[in-house]
Amino acid sequence: HDGRHALSKKTLAIARSRDAHVLVQVKANQSELFSMCQSLAQYQKAMELHVDHDKGHGRIEQRFVETFIPPNGWLPEGWQPLVQCVVKVDRIVEHRRKGISQTSLETAWWISTIALSAEQFQNAIRGHWAIENQNHHVRDVAMFEDACRNREQPGILARMRSIALNCLRANNEPSISRAIYRNALNFYHAVSLVDRRT
Repeated sequence: HDGRHALSKKTLAIARSRDAHVLVQVKANQSELFSMCQSLAQYQKAMELHVDHDKGHGRIEQRFVETFIPPNGWLPEGWQPLVQCVVKVDRIVEHRRKGISQTSLETAWWISTIALSAEQFQNAIRGHWAIENQNHHVRDVAMFEDACRNREQPGILARMRSIALNCLRANNEPSISRAIYRNALNFYHAVSLVDRRT
């Protein structure tokens, strides 16, 4: 689920009607659902716990994934029949900068329309963020999406960026930034990228 779109009961209901499943992060803008997820961990013991470790780039990261099955009537109205599992993810990151150690703790809450193991949720969430980070980094750094101040139908411009990015990736461009620069200088080169894929 794309983090830029608001979490809604409708999103989950549509997925379930199509025999699909959704794993999506709950943020503070869904205050009642967010609060009930937090309180669930206070009153119920986790079904499963999975711990994962990463080391590299001057940091050590530990991730603790806990799963909870919400009891009947626990979640706000309309959410209960859609949510099969609540997932709590604690990330403890230790950075070393110039010999000084700094530790940060982040807690994220996710809901799922299917109950999986804690390890399966761990892998799904890590895969989600790998895609999100790769995609959003390119859109921000190479396409300056976050700096764009267009407020009139911004979705159209976002789709155009997606089309351009998909064309470049389909042609195995090694550097998106260089490819954008080259195509900006030569319109016919840009058109040829599309022609090669049709």
